[in-house]
Amino acid sequence: MFRHSTRPLGALVGIALTVLFATGCAAGAAPQGQDAAPVPDDQIASLETAAPEKTATEDPLIAEYGEPVRLRLDMTDEESEAAWQPRERCLADRMPKATITGGQDSGVGVATNDDPVAAAEAEAFCMKFAPLPPHELDAQNPDALRFAQKVVDCLHAAGVRYVEITPADEFGQITFAFGGEQNDSTSISLGMAKVDGCVADVSGGAR
Repeated sequence: MFRHSTRPLGALVGIALTVLFATGCAAGAAPQGQDAAPVPDDQIASLETAAPEKTATEDPLIAEYGEPVRLRLDMTDEESEAAWQPRERCLADRMPKATITGGQDSGVGVATNDDPVAAAEAEAFCMKFAPLPPHELDAQNPDALRFAQKVVDCLHAAGVRYVEITPADEFGQITFAFGGEQNDSTSISLGMAKVDGCVADVSGGAR
């Protein structure tokens, strides 16, 4: 069992050096008036520095696809798209190929997946490369619901009648739904137009 010593490292090294010094003096002592005999090289004490332990090997999949990053509310569209690229590259490699049906006349076909089980497995596997949600809307953040409620209050003040906070999506991000059970078109259109501004206002200017 490894036991961690709370004794300062300097004290332990000092004790070790003292012991070595005392041993060397005793072994090399000569009668007064005589020159001390040289100590053979193989008897000279030395302190060897242990080689640093190797760190764990980097995950080759992270090295291949890229490490997931956390999204920010003030990200540009280009930055957001780049943040999703590790997952997209993973899906491109692991998702079963879709079959294109139709389209002979119109030139537009319908892509269907012949192996939905394999597709679901690919989605689950590549989830580790998806970016983390913005901290303000991360379901793991205990303050996220408070932030979301402030956004809802802002939307109500802007005239959006039907808006609600939805459970976190598959990526762990809290989102908003507009229109309610009535599917109110005004709330949907106005909510979509105002939500980014309200998020920015509540967050103090982000995006």
